[in-house]
Amino acid sequence: MLFVVIAAPLVRKRRGKNAPNEQDFIVAGFALGSAIALFKVLIKLLTQEKLQSDLDWDGTIALCISSGLGIYLSLKEIIKLF
Repeated sequence: MLFVVIAAPLVRKRRGKNAPNEQDFIVAGFALGSAIALFKVLIKLLTQEKLQSDLDWDGTIALCISSGLGIYLSLKEIIKLF
């Protein structure tokens, strides 16, 4: 997050846009936190056999897809800051 806070104003200034406001940084912070949490869920889901057996195949696939989409949307929100 520190990288985003430092890099975003510099990149936007170089492109000729206004610097992002505080609200954009708060949204980016929440998006980064959710991307990290969803990535951890995805790793646990793919590595723990007990969790896979508890969810069965349909639950495992649904959770993989939803975690992947959540990570994608979170990263998309962070990229909007630049």
